[in-house]
Amino acid sequence: MGRKKNKWFKKVVNFYRYVFKFEIPFNILIDGNFVAISLQKKFEMKELLAKTLGENVHLIIPSCIVHEIRELDEKLPGLLNTVSKYKIEECQHGGQILSAEDCIKSYIGKKNAKKYFVATQDSFLRLHLRKIVGVPLLFFEQNMILIDKPSKASIDASNRREELKEEPKKFEKKLLKDKKDEIKEFLKEEFKQSDYYKQKQEDYKLNKLMGRIRKKAKGPNPLSCKKKKKFYEERRNATENK
Repeated sequence: MGRKKNKWFKKVVNFYRYVFKFEIPFNILIDGNFVAISLQKKFEMKELLAKTLGENVHLIIPSCIVHEIRELDEKLPGLLNTVSKYKIEECQHGGQILSAEDCIKSYIGKKNAKKYFVATQDSFLRLHLRKIVGVPLLFFEQNMILIDKPSKASIDASNRREELKEEPKKFEKKLLKDKKDEIKEFLKEEFKQSDYYKQKQEDYKLNKLMGRIRKKAKGPNPLSCKKKKKFYEERRNATENK
């Protein structure tokens, strides 16, 4: 069972590494509930997460989460001491203290540009983050830590990436019709990295340099246009009425 679990973790981690370009050490956002369960179960968070993912990790605990942990510390003494050995990052909310859920949402944004893993026991937060492309989720279940399977949004983005490699021209047209903003944004960046796009850019620059591409007229010159028949009829009627 342990071997199957490790194989699954490796498969999911490699999916995020190669499709969404996650780099080692992995940055992991931690919320207060995840810290509380780690303390209750007497787990050393960093060591456990590194072992789970099979790579070096860097734990990040936002200052808003520390505020949440202070409240939990009254019920479970020792939480603040546990957190103090990890990096506390000052949140950029303009001095405002957000709830743990809203704070993590602000870190992830619309496309998880900074490539965070998220370790949380909040099922509603996990449900929200599954709708965003490329967000790996970690959580406790009983006495072990699990990694969530890639969401449908992430798998769809991966499949479209493969289409981009195989049929760039067909994909270029399809991309314009894509209505999912997160996937579309991710794929635009992927498309710009493709050999097909780079070649088209080189061809355009070369043709422009050789004078094969000229600026297109935005519209007809109004001075060279013939005036409409209606204009002459109105002018003639005005002259006759005088």
